[in-house]
Amino acid sequence: MKAYLINLDRSQDRLQRMYQQFEKAGLAFERVAAVDGKTLTDDEVARIKRNAGWKDSLNRSELGCFLSHRKCLEQIVQSGEQYAAVFEDDVKFSRSAKQFFQSDAWIPSDTDIIKLETHGRKVLMDKPVTVVAGEYSVARLYSQNILAAGYIISAKCAASLLARMNDAAAPMDHLLFTPACGFFNEMTIYQVSPVICEQAGLESTLSGDRAKSHQSPPVWKKVIREIIRPFLRLKTVLWGLYINKFTSQRWGPVEPLVE
Repeated sequence: MKAYLINLDRSQDRLQRMYQQFEKAGLAFERVAAVDGKTLTDDEVARIKRNAGWKDSLNRSELGCFLSHRKCLEQIVQSGEQYAAVFEDDVKFSRSAKQFFQSDAWIPSDTDIIKLETHGRKVLMDKPVTVVAGEYSVARLYSQNILAAGYIISAKCAASLLARMNDAAAPMDHLLFTPACGFFNEMTIYQVSPVICEQAGLESTLSGDRAKSHQSPPVWKKVIREIIRPFLRLKTVLWGLYINKFTSQRWGPVEPLVE
């Protein structure tokens, strides 16, 4: 299976670190020159986020991330391969990552995307459909699990997404992995647990820009949010207990990376 690595031309230090990560995991990759949001013209920015409906205005880093992933999807479609992996340049791999890329025989036949990382919060998953290397389960994902630093995607899904990615309606990870926006509900998405890659904690211009661009809600909304927060948490806890006791699905955290 082919792996694509998104990397900015000005981030040669990250590229060198990723050479070491891929070598350690015994994986080959093809570098995809990331789109630098800082170099986008005002006209390009306006065109790309023309139909954006995200709660905050997408910044240039988020637009660059969107375009970079779109660039990867284009190459995947052109490659003619059935599946490919996409990585951002701030990940580290588990000790068993290589076993996932030696063959695609383990991939469920209805797969659109397989998420290889997690954002660390509880998610809703079905019972595992397969096990890889004796310890990694692959199960259908039914709830939000953002971050897009590592995933496997089918060429068929990549082509379908490309047809609808003329505009950036939300940050790329939300487009893929948040049911309330984007394409999540139209795709069959699986989750690997324990994860086989995770972000390495490097400084991110994307998260920094998100923090700067976030619009703080008015005080009255904050007060209401804090009043109802305990009730929402209780509702989630009770719902999770019901799911785990009376259904075949599971509500809980994805197991972390095993180094």
